[in-house]
Amino acid sequence: MQISIVGCGWLGQPLAQQLYQCGHSIVATTRSEEKRFVFQQQGFQGLIYHLGDACQSDSFSLLVQSSLLIVNLPPGGRQIQAASYIKNICQLITQARLQGVSKLIFISTTAVYGELEGELNERSCIAPVTESAKAHKIIEQHVVAEFAQQACILRLAGLVGQDRHPAKYLAGRHDIALGSQHVNLVHQQDVIQAIESIIRNEAYGHIYHLCAHDHPSRRDYYHWACAKLALPLPEFIEELHPSTGKQINASWTCQTLGIVLNYPSPYDMLN
Repeated sequence: MQISIVGCGWLGQPLAQQLYQCGHSIVATTRSEEKRFVFQQQGFQGLIYHLGDACQSDSFSLLVQSSLLIVNLPPGGRQIQAASYIKNICQLITQARLQGVSKLIFISTTAVYGELEGELNERSCIAPVTESAKAHKIIEQHVVAEFAQQACILRLAGLVGQDRHPAKYLAGRHDIALGSQHVNLVHQQDVIQAIESIIRNEAYGHIYHLCAHDHPSRRDYYHWACAKLALPLPEFIEELHPSTGKQINASWTCQTLGIVLNYPSPYDMLN
């Protein structure tokens, strides 16, 4: 199958490599000529594409020749231009459908659950708070409107990988809030195996979410992780009314996709 991946960064590039190794023909977008050359060296077609580029461009025409489009373009940063981001992503999705793409996977975020508390499953209502999460909600709705049962939405918890761990950003910081809240993390390799399963099993028509099964508190986990990484420990504020926050339960997704997480606990992610 020919698969186009829009957004081949930290998650998209290893995903492209894995799908290529599984025998798929891959078209991968980047904003960098240097990375486009790297993609070519790895065996798949690299395209220079900026979100919002004209749908009549040669790059876009090549992009939508694939049967499956994977949209993996997070807005990036806290100061997002939400209206522009939503408009451009939705335009991409609509034009892909009009030009013959038959299936779509949209990489979303569990941030759409906002500040809800308790255990949340794939059927839980969403309540986005941040501009990014609100944008993802609108785009999710557009995906369903355009592709219906030929699309799936994959909401990801906090992403961890070999070279990426949130403990590195918290190390040595003081007065950190929400130390009692549960950690919701997922490993890059588990995300890739979930996407592989969706494609292999034609498991479209659903909203999935993905997260490790264990949920230690932020205080316990990041103290442990920083010690493991030989980093200065973060200091959390003592809370008068501690909240445990949300716990993302991904059991249904794992069962439906027939996958067993390689990293079922955040404590596995540094071993």
